[in-house]
Amino acid sequence: MTKKEFPEEAEKTIYQRDKTAKEPVPDKETPKPVAKPKVKPRKVFVPKKMVAKTDKPMEYRVRHILVSSLEAAQLFRQSILDFQKELADQPLDDPDKEFHDREKIERFFSRLAKKYSICPTKALGGDLDWIHKGMEIKNDLFTTELVDLINQTEKFTVPEPVKTSRGFHLMLVCESQPHIPEEKPAAVPQAKTSPPGSGIPT
Repeated sequence: MTKKEFPEEAEKTIYQRDKTAKEPVPDKETPKPVAKPKVKPRKVFVPKKMVAKTDKPMEYRVRHILVSSLEAAQLFRQSILDFQKELADQPLDDPDKEFHDREKIERFFSRLAKKYSICPTKALGGDLDWIHKGMEIKNDLFTTELVDLINQTEKFTVPEPVKTSRGFHLMLVCESQPHIPEEKPAAVPQAKTSPPGSGIPT
């Protein structure tokens, strides 16, 4: 094989860089700073208290603590108010904080009732069940005066202790709802019975 059979290499490559070309020079002027877009501050969500208006009488789920002296009642009331203030001062991270705080207050009240109340309801954490105005009071646990106080008390506020013949009562209204009176079952008419001996064939 002779040397002429191989292709000869070109003297200049087609893709050779032109070294005579000048490099682009960046502008000496400093670029203007780009203004950041203004961020609007987010509005803080403040829940509005909705007050349900109804013509129906209301009923309330209530807990109470019964003690023999005013000093003890005032001491328990103050400790509950301090606990409420402590919960209210905590940062508001959870949107449901108000409801969680109410649960904590009710549990705290219930523990106090179980430990210190002299009422038979202490085993239930002072639970008096649902109470409404005009209800029939079957026992001496509370009076019409207490029922009136419950109707005027806002939920999760602890009013001043109320004295009755049994002692001093601390009340906590936990829930409220419209009272729906229970329908009394209608009396079943009894079949007329024939006098004895009338059914005997003769």
